[in-house]
Amino acid sequence: MPDGSAGTGETGGTGETGETGETGETGETGGTGGTGGCHPALPARPSVPYADSVRRMNGTRPSRRLEGRYEEKGGCMPTEAAHSVSLSLSPGVAREVVAAAAAAPSIHNTQPWRWRLGAGGLTLFADVSRRLAVTDPEGRQLLLSCGAALCNATLALRARGLVPRVTILPDGDDHRTDPLATIILAGQRPADDAERALADAIGPRRTDRRPFDGRPLPDGAVARLRAAAEVQGAWLTSLTDPDLRVQVNVLLSRADWIEQHDAAYLRELASWLRSEPAPDGVPCGAVVAAGATRQAEFPLRELNLAALADPPPASEAGVERPGVLLIGTDADTAADRLRAGEAMQRVLLTATSLGLAASPMSQAIDVEGLRDRFRAATGGLGQVQMILRVGHAPAGAEPLAPTPRRGVDEILQLAD
Repeated sequence: MPDGSAGTGETGGTGETGETGETGETGETGGTGGTGGCHPALPARPSVPYADSVRRMNGTRPSRRLEGRYEEKGGCMPTEAAHSVSLSLSPGVAREVVAAAAAAPSIHNTQPWRWRLGAGGLTLFADVSRRLAVTDPEGRQLLLSCGAALCNATLALRARGLVPRVTILPDGDDHRTDPLATIILAGQRPADDAERALADAIGPRRTDRRPFDGRPLPDGAVARLRAAAEVQGAWLTSLTDPDLRVQVNVLLSRADWIEQHDAAYLRELASWLRSEPAPDGVPCGAVVAAGATRQAEFPLRELNLAALADPPPASEAGVERPGVLLIGTDADTAADRLRAGEAMQRVLLTATSLGLAASPMSQAIDVEGLRDRFRAATGGLGQVQMILRVGHAPAGAEPLAPTPRRGVDEILQLAD
């Protein structure tokens, strides 16, 4: 993967294209600064007690280091970055980076992001016209989606040997009008093997809603996925306690029932299902049931309206028991939600690099009133932002086709 050239002017226009390009490296440390040089100060993280039930899930506190970039909310630039402040991002490289960012997942494939390249760097905005008013009234999922895109963008720069410096919410925390993040170039450093592995995972990453087989997760996989979340300033824990799995199953089933009996939700879902080729939304071919209702420990959000009206017969296969991961943050500000999206994407890319399949099960924290109950059921483990099922796709399963994406010209504005 060629690095973009950089010096005192623009970066070169070469590099990866489309859906490849991600990586990360050293950056943020604890809440008050870092080692070596003048790192930007970060706000202290509130302390959230872990209940005994959560300790049984082997949850750990994250070390808030952002690998692959420098993050700033005030303070001074790191020493290493200070030597190359005149670097700028060329339109050609910006287009490739935004194309990589657009490969990020989003609820119902809404792709609720916009980018602008100007003298101040590459800036990310929320496209609030694409917020799901019924499913996501507060814009929490919108921010997670934008965070996933931000993760791809910063890592795409690292794959080119460029060090991005990211400022989160530079103009305030109103995600409806203010920029979500701004990226400038802070220097050059070659990507390492781990970064390139993540870069290579952006293209093949898929949301895989198919049944998983019964193979357990590989040894060390959960630790790798947890570390991926912690790099982005979030936490991750694996849901292994049998009693907690039952409680989560109950809440997911309750949320699923509520959504399936909500006419406004069903109308909104129908508006994002695509029976013809389109640059956004969920292709109907990706959600049609495979002839039988799966037997699974946890229900997935039903996207197949035909199956709701006429459920297919139950499968005789064994019960699917996937790995279940909770990703969250200590607080629940707009910045926390954005970071949770970055963490989610890095976890998904890590899972892809490990040969694992994954998909979200977020209905229990999307449905109004159930998110607090979900937090109580998991022992008050901070703010759960995403639930993922992780496992192995069936042996011999065909690779999934990519879902469509909007073109770069539609989501990137080049300043005059």
